[in-house]
Amino acid sequence: MADDREKVKVLLPPEGDSEDVFFKENDRKLIMALREKAAKEADAKYREDHKGHCFRCGTKSLAEIKRGGVTIDVCINKGCGAVHLDPGELEACELELKKQDGGFSKITGALSSLFK
Repeated sequence: MADDREKVKVLLPPEGDSEDVFFKENDRKLIMALREKAAKEADAKYREDHKGHCFRCGTKSLAEIKRGGVTIDVCINKGCGAVHLDPGELEACELELKKQDGGFSKITGALSSLFK
């Protein structure tokens, strides 16, 4: 004979008072929100405090230099000279070099020789 009974899953309430569970969950959500807010504020403060600093030498010595249609950041600290590119600036430099005759192939060759 086949078993004609249906299986039912019974969910029991969590242990403790439902009011306690509500407040614990509410506190957990508030703490998470405060942590996220603090992390965002710390990140924004860090970014603002280090704006214009060279990633290589750490000094506040970045200068914007415009070459053709591209503006790049270069460290003017003696002995450093690091070049900082914002998103999209490398592609813009490539396009600018393609406009010049043979400039792109020279740069590409120089860059590829660095990684050999």
